Amino acid sequence: MALIDISISLLGALTAATSLTVLYLILINTYRLFFSPLANLPGPWLTRISTIPEAQALKRNQRTQWVTSLFEQNPGAVAVRTGPNSVSFNHPDAIKAIYGHAKSADGFGKSSWYDAFSTTGESMFSTRSKKRHAMKRRMVAHSFSAQSLLSFEPYIDKTMDKFMAKMDLFAQSQEPFDIYFWFELFTMDLMGELALGDNFGVLDAGKPARYSSLVEQSQRFANHSGLLPFGKLNVKLLSWVPIPSIQKLYQGRLEYLEYARRALKKRFQQDRTQVLPSGKARQDIMQRFIEAKDPETGTQMDFDELRAETSSLMVAGASTGSVTMNWMVYYLSKNPSIRDEIIAELEERFPDNTDGGQPLPFTKLNKLSLLEHCEIECLRMHPPIGYAMPRDTPSQGTVIAGVYIPGGVAVGVPAATIGRSADVFPDPDSWKPKRWTSGDGDLAAMKTCFLGFGQGSRQCIGRNVATNFITKMIGQLLLRYEIELENPGLVLGTKEFTILKPDRKYRVVLKKRGASSQARNVA
Repeated sequence: MALIDISISLLGALTAATSLTVLYLILINTYRLFFSPLANLPGPWLTRISTIPEAQALKRNQRTQWVTSLFEQNPGAVAVRTGPNSVSFNHPDAIKAIYGHAKSADGFGKSSWYDAFSTTGESMFSTRSKKRHAMKRRMVAHSFSAQSLLSFEPYIDKTMDKFMAKMDLFAQSQEPFDIYFWFELFTMDLMGELALGDNFGVLDAGKPARYSSLVEQSQRFANHSGLLPFGKLNVKLLSWVPIPSIQKLYQGRLEYLEYARRALKKRFQQDRTQVLPSGKARQDIMQRFIEAKDPETGTQMDFDELRAETSSLMVAGASTGSVTMNWMVYYLSKNPSIRDEIIAELEERFPDNTDGGQPLPFTKLNKLSLLEHCEIECLRMHPPIGYAMPRDTPSQGTVIAGVYIPGGVAVGVPAATIGRSADVFPDPDSWKPKRWTSGDGDLAAMKTCFLGFGQGSRQCIGRNVATNFITKMIGQLLLRYEIELENPGLVLGTKEFTILKPDRKYRVVLKKRGASSQARNVA
């Protein structure tokens, strides 16, 4: 009898708890639908109570396009609601408020979305603590200084030599080929050299390493995790979801982290044995990270932190660099007058290397503003990360671009949306690298709304490294080859994986241009 009484009591308690949960959900969703300060923001009604629309867009590889479409459906809207607790903005003032260095941006901390990207520890990208981020940045800032760039250049040149040898074979055969595929192999080997002390051998093999697909799977899993409302529990909870596609992504994440552990362990064992002919220790990015100390506290990163930074470096450097070089080749092929102007500048600056036979030193190359503006214009139109990098509003709430947002709401500005804003960029869908010097538009506003490398104190610390190898690669390719699209009428769009990539494969034809260049110089 006692057992029956206990069972009845437990059943009653369970029923009461269920009833309270249902009541809570009804009340919170009623508030979100009708009474929240966010209720009047434009957006699908379901975004008021659920992240399902955004999750579906992510599954379709159209998350960025989905957010942009919300602004297109609501002309003149400064902000749209993308979830129960998330808002995207499309206005320069929002960038200053959310990401800026000003005091008004101090209260905007990284949202719980970033917790999904903390793997074996907090990386500079994933840490939500401003104090921790500032300390990490102090520790590694010298790793990305001008002097460090010079020490990295031999590894860039070595990898580029391998790449050019492969391109020479295509130029000899003049067979059309997928150059973006080879850019991906180049950046994978290069980041292996810089982050792990050795390349992956993918250029030699002519095929990608397993590691590259694991990076994509891990990032997609993190993006799905970040849409859940449970903060640091998101990853664990999603890993229990028995959906085959989710489990495949989770297993990819685990394999990816194990690969990074083994590679970094090997790097640790070799960091003192790899000595250059000069007698100095190898000075790549990871060597700098291993030796880095916080100048204020003397703190160094432990193995798990370095492992997290390694994982972050591989994503940031390899994936984003290859896709940017792809867009530069595409647009330069479609705009021969800009291409020829850059070639003329290159030949004038490098008279002894007009056939592109040698890598171009970045100390001279970085003075060619048109080449760098081509990179910036590609990143404006096709930022690798197109969706918003979310920040939480201060607890007391705030006004952003004239819109009141309560505290604890994830807000951000999608790089791909603001980068095509007609209010900021005249003729925004046209590739015009000279807009950055010609005065075509408000240059200050355009610089504010350029989010290709992020903005504020958390913008990409590796920007100079990326610009170094991207401009070196494109400069040498232009001097060395005539590059033609197999289909001159090709119009490339974008498709979203973790990053925005071309929506289809395409091919180019290479021809060596050394002889014609020399003849032109003689004439």
